[in-house]
Amino acid sequence: MEALPPDPSANIPEPAPPLLSPAPRPRSTVLYGPNGLRAGWSIVIYVAVLISLLFLVGLELRWITPHLPASLRPVPGSGFHPTIAILSEASALIAVLLATAGMARLENRRAADYGLAGFDRVRQFLIGLVCGFAFLSLLVGILLATHHLTLTQSHMTLGWSLRYAAAWGLAFFLVGMTEEFMLRGYLLYTLARGIRFWPAAIVLAILFGALHKGNPGESPFGLVAAALIGLVFSLSLWRLGHLWWAIGFHVSWDWAESYFYGTPDSGGVSVGRLMEAQAHGAKLLSGGATGPEGSVWCGFVILLVAILVWTTQPNRGIQLLKK
Repeated sequence: MEALPPDPSANIPEPAPPLLSPAPRPRSTVLYGPNGLRAGWSIVIYVAVLISLLFLVGLELRWITPHLPASLRPVPGSGFHPTIAILSEASALIAVLLATAGMARLENRRAADYGLAGFDRVRQFLIGLVCGFAFLSLLVGILLATHHLTLTQSHMTLGWSLRYAAAWGLAFFLVGMTEEFMLRGYLLYTLARGIRFWPAAIVLAILFGALHKGNPGESPFGLVAAALIGLVFSLSLWRLGHLWWAIGFHVSWDWAESYFYGTPDSGGVSVGRLMEAQAHGAKLLSGGATGPEGSVWCGFVILLVAILVWTTQPNRGIQLLKK
């Protein structure tokens, strides 16, 4: 009987069992929560990056300022110059944008999600511009009517007035963008993720007021007024879901105060102002060296602004906080 040929499959080794991928290491509950990196750690990283970038900005400005043309260089003791304002605020805004963009990438979002994206942005920015100028004018009008302020016209030519108007417009646009996006952008959204929106808004409003403490001529009520307007800006963010109304209001309020009416702004006096202002009477009523923001009448005007925001702005809410 013939032998059967050997089975060709007999010499094929059995396949090795598949290698098991190592089990993922559990993430630290100290660093991570259900929504990713915890809010506290996110804020620590953001603040550390932002402070580092602002330190570099300070070094840059100290190098640039002595090399400016004489016509653009501020004269010591003459007041706050628009050239320095534009350079410092533009550099600070770049630092804020870079820090926010880095954190947004880490959290798989866009930088614009933190207060710059949303519906009806251009219109709300323009409305904010009108409101800021109107309410600062109302405050100045009250001080004039109560004889706590007098205004006189400066002696600049029309050409120089227009140049300074444009320069200060750009400077205060950068101020509004920097301060709003820094304090009510990533910081507010992230802190709200940890302690809810309104506690976060109050904390950052207090910080906003405290940041004005170093201004020359600032007063205790001026710091309170800054904190109160910070809360109103947060209210607008809560209603609209973006910062553009607040940015517009911030821009035109500062522009009207510093350039158009020529009053001190948180104690600082600007070069090239359209009018000259002189405060009279009790500091708590007139604002004194602080400017209109140091007057208790400013609190009344801010209350009117809050009522306007609450009654006229649509309540769309902040969608990012609901994700």
